Amino acid sequence: MSFDAVQDVLNKALTDETFRGLLQSDPDTALAPYDLSEGERAALKKIGTDESDGSVGLLDRRRSKSAAWLFWS
Repeated sequence: MSFDAVQDVLNKALTDETFRGLLQSDPDTALAPYDLSEGERAALKKIGTDESDGSVGLLDRRRSKSAAWLFWS
């Protein structure tokens, strides 16, 4: 598990609109440069595609990174 890599992805998704769009449209490409476990990749892919848990809206509103972790608990 790489907490730093997950944090890097979330920070970039919160601050970089282009990356956020790529994470939503092509998560495999967006996540390719990051050293992530399969579980981490699956969770981060869900952020980009599953609106039912509010995570896409959370990213779109660019909340603080501490708020982004609320849905992970």
